[in-house]
Amino acid sequence: MEYPFVSIVVGIRNEERFIEECIESLLNLDYPRDSYEIIIVDGMSTDKTQDIVRRYPVKLLLNERKNVAAARNLGVKNAMGELIAFTDGDCKVDPQWLKTLVREMQEAPDDVVCFGGPNLIFDTDPIFGRVVGYAQESFLGSGGSAQSKNSAKKHYVSSLPNCNAMYKKAAIQEVGGFDERFVVGQDGDLNYRIGKKGNRFLYIPEARVLHHRRGTLKSFSIRMFKYGMWMAELFKKHGEFVRWYAFLPSIAILFAVTLLIASIKYYTPSLILFTLMAIYFVLVLITSMQVTYKMKSKYGLFALFIIPVQHIAYGLGFLYSFTNSPLVSKTNSCSDI
Repeated sequence: MEYPFVSIVVGIRNEERFIEECIESLLNLDYPRDSYEIIIVDGMSTDKTQDIVRRYPVKLLLNERKNVAAARNLGVKNAMGELIAFTDGDCKVDPQWLKTLVREMQEAPDDVVCFGGPNLIFDTDPIFGRVVGYAQESFLGSGGSAQSKNSAKKHYVSSLPNCNAMYKKAAIQEVGGFDERFVVGQDGDLNYRIGKKGNRFLYIPEARVLHHRRGTLKSFSIRMFKYGMWMAELFKKHGEFVRWYAFLPSIAILFAVTLLIASIKYYTPSLILFTLMAIYFVLVLITSMQVTYKMKSKYGLFALFIIPVQHIAYGLGFLYSFTNSPLVSKTNSCSDI
């Protein structure tokens, strides 16, 4: 196969725990070393991240805006390659990762402009993080989205997470790059705009990236709340749902509250509410058993609690953003890169 030059961009901030592991994996790719560059874009870290990065033969850029959307725009702007691969500072890429992405790019139709793969779980991560990871691989936890659901089959998807993705640079530039106002979900917004141009995204199960799952129940809840807010902002920006399941948790919350209030006076609403909650519990229980089987640990049953927390926090975040924050302007939304 031919080996076109690829620019690998990693946006980071305060990543001293994992950045060394990430860079080592990128330096040990089964790909000619003179055919790719590694660009680390640091968001003004206050820990030892920059000191660690400077020990390696990589390009270090400083991102004064700090957020990852600005980091990726800065990386693309300074990239030498016409192919841009993204991963995160808390990720470890498989040695065959880049070669697999490039090979698929060379064999794909011209309208396929983004290639990526699964967002896998470190078995050495803390129990809470692993439960979250496996729960989000399920249909109930992912809605079938390639952002979380790690399929074993190659297929076209509507979006790919930027912890594991390679783009044709021209496709990013055509839509003006990442919208730097999005604190999270920048890749979803970029992919939506690229897809609206008639381009496609290819999921490749062999292009593997391991992604550390961290955090506590509090940080997980806050993150899901922010994801819900981001999805509402995407809806207001584009005037339509980017993902089909985006509004379901919010509708479920509103419907449940309505039934609960109505059940004070009437019997039927309480019966409907009980029935729906029972169905939901069964679905969560089945998913928790799947997580337990994958983890080969009884701790997988924590998903019984984690999945409802995810749905409630996400739904509340969507409702909060949808009803309280102004519409995102449809113009001048992206940086020039």
